[in-house]
Amino acid sequence: NFWTTLNPMPTPRSRLGAGVVNGILYAVGGLNGDNLNTVEAYDPSTDTWTTKAPMPTARQSLAVGVVNGILYAVGGSGDAGAVNTVEAFDPAMNTWSTKAPMLTARYRFGLGVINGRLYAVGGYGDRSMLASVEAYNPATNTWTPKAPMQKARVSQGVGVAGRMLYSIDGCCMGRTIHEVNTNWAFT
Repeated sequence: NFWTTLNPMPTPRSRLGAGVVNGILYAVGGLNGDNLNTVEAYDPSTDTWTTKAPMPTARQSLAVGVVNGILYAVGGSGDAGAVNTVEAFDPAMNTWSTKAPMLTARYRFGLGVINGRLYAVGGYGDRSMLASVEAYNPATNTWTPKAPMQKARVSQGVGVAGRMLYSIDGCCMGRTIHEVNTNWAFT
């Protein structure tokens, strides 16, 4: 195993979101001195980057999920703090549209996709860590609260294996926690 250096992203940044649609990697938003709305697409077959339509709302510490070939930029931190903004990018049209906002503004949270729904997990609100979880259904453009995590935390890893959403580690009063929610019916 080894790492290979590839063509660098045109806009250096941290705290960005990333998603893959049809084998193309999209780098969304982030921080480079200021919050960014920059979107760049990487094609691994040609080792090239292409600038795409900018995200309507500049932000960092957002999460990105993909459902049916559409990339969803969710939450994050804007100039005034945590945001509940949700915007969808259609790579085929190179256009953005605004979607229903999350129920809770949050940043540095995890996001997983199960059965065509986005699940926003934990993170920071404007003044505190969150245990809350909410699900977005793109077909109805609605958010629904779900069972909260046992402990509030931020910067955790969120992954999906089978039909289970895993929230791994993260920061919670100086401790790390591993958790899986077995109470949701993902259908």
